Amino acid sequence: MSPPTSSDLSSPAMSSFLSQASAALSPTSPIILKDMFRFGEPSPTLANTLLRLAISGHKTATTSWPVPSPLYWGVGDYSIILDGDNNPGALMRTTEMTTCMFKDVQDDFALAEGEGTVEDYKQGHREFYHRQWERDEKSYQSFGEDSEVLCERFEVVYVREDLQQGAQVGAKGAAR
Repeated sequence: MSPPTSSDLSSPAMSSFLSQASAALSPTSPIILKDMFRFGEPSPTLANTLLRLAISGHKTATTSWPVPSPLYWGVGDYSIILDGDNNPGALMRTTEMTTCMFKDVQDDFALAEGEGTVEDYKQGHREFYHRQWERDEKSYQSFGEDSEVLCERFEVVYVREDLQQGAQVGAKGAAR
């Protein structure tokens, strides 16, 4: 994840999405983006599944590892959730952020990730972060129970028009 650049925002699809979101949310002041990302990177299928869970309100939290430093977004900031093809799918607003060791992630937070049971959350994230570490050529310490993670809760505030059926816009939730 990284802050969006002007070239990231210049595509016709991105410009259209931001114009529609701005008109729907705050026609008098622009939306300032702090991040754009795909859940479940690099898998397009997982990204689409997790985007649908966020849009439906079943996913209201997300966990990040390693924790970005410096942290370039915070509570109240907006981020674009990209679909599996890197097109804008939804606009979210961060409602809460905390850091903790992975082994200390609270059960209610794990469930707010919307991906099944607490054990499903733990096992799925262990596997995902291990694959991420291998993909990044082991350029940092491997993931473990004592790894610091960023737990972010969010609400989806705008959904791309063709994805709006079944959307739970404005439903507050947990992390990213």
